Amino acid sequence: MLEINFKGSPRMIVGAVVILLLCWGIIYPCKFLIGVYIDKQNASLKNSRFGPWGDIVTKDIMIDLPDEFVDIPQGSQTNQWFFADYTWDRVLDLLKSARLSDEALHSLITDTPWSYDRDGIRIMPTDHQILELSPESRSILYPTLTGMSANSDEKEVICFKPEILEQQLRESGLSSHSIALLRRLLYRNPKSPLLIFSDWKVALRQIPDDAEKRLFIKTLSRKPSLLADIRITPETDISKLANYWGIGGQRKDIESFLSSVHQVKSGLDVSLIYLLPPFARSRLYTYPFPSVDGTSTKQDCFWTAFNTFNITPDDQMSELEYVRKNLERDYYQIFEPQQLGDIILLSIGEKKVIHAATFIADDIVFTKNGHDFTQPWVLMRTQDMIDTYAARFPATTPQMLYFRKKAI
Repeated sequence: MLEINFKGSPRMIVGAVVILLLCWGIIYPCKFLIGVYIDKQNASLKNSRFGPWGDIVTKDIMIDLPDEFVDIPQGSQTNQWFFADYTWDRVLDLLKSARLSDEALHSLITDTPWSYDRDGIRIMPTDHQILELSPESRSILYPTLTGMSANSDEKEVICFKPEILEQQLRESGLSSHSIALLRRLLYRNPKSPLLIFSDWKVALRQIPDDAEKRLFIKTLSRKPSLLADIRITPETDISKLANYWGIGGQRKDIESFLSSVHQVKSGLDVSLIYLLPPFARSRLYTYPFPSVDGTSTKQDCFWTAFNTFNITPDDQMSELEYVRKNLERDYYQIFEPQQLGDIILLSIGEKKVIHAATFIADDIVFTKNGHDFTQPWVLMRTQDMIDTYAARFPATTPQMLYFRKKAI
């Protein structure tokens, strides 16, 4: 789990324009197209609230995991639930509260291997015991397990909007057996409307064919994001748009580009990606390359948010103490985000920050949900981001804190 503790108070373009953008280095066509999937037949257009950022139109998309990143996990065939700082009596109380059948409870207590570790209790349930858990039981047991770092390999959490998951499954090509298996393992947390899946190893062991396993992984690893366009019409105030999107030293090029677009009398929609700072523009909808030795910089949400306006990323932004000091020195707290580049922090408990994102416009943020190379850089709606982390951390409702860089 990523967290820091900090101190501080509470649409189409004519060919000439595209060539111009390429010359400026404003668009990166390969990176923009790789891995992005959108069902144009079904994608719904949504208008955002009009503001200084202009008239934004969004479409929901899913970003495919690159085929070369689809890896079938190898290793231990056993399951482990680790309850950090728990006594056996406390584990028993949790199991008894989990709405298990009498048979399931008796099996977990008497038939399941368990051990005292130095700092908690370790239980090793069978695949059958896990498969037989009801969604209600999972919703009670799993928040405790997923909240403990020792279970991160066992309980990698993926969250789905129910309607998007249904679309994913319809288009997946997965067998009926695999789809039924997935549905059996889904659950919810009370404070989030999202469906949650975390039993990767158990599920994959029930699928005998490697090709089906890869398809299962690829289907569930697709990440939701947004395509966002700025609608330009003859009535659009280009100067106001340039003031908003030109922050961070971009105004000269942004205003020139928007003025060129404005000359198209019929009006058109311009992809928001053309207006982002170079750091975000070159990464949006892409995946980082995996490290050979696992020692590369952790390109996580904090590294992403605090490098938004940096031409050369500061890799120390992956070090949480460095982030905290940077936040105290170079940022000030604000009531709500209203400017491109404002920082949004999600906290749980007492000043315990679990996620960071960059405010783009209206309810849209730029972020990366974890440091792993299977996590792309995405645009998200703020509420979707909150729902995702409420599902991952159900013990408390995530609170948002907002900061602005002093030098911008």
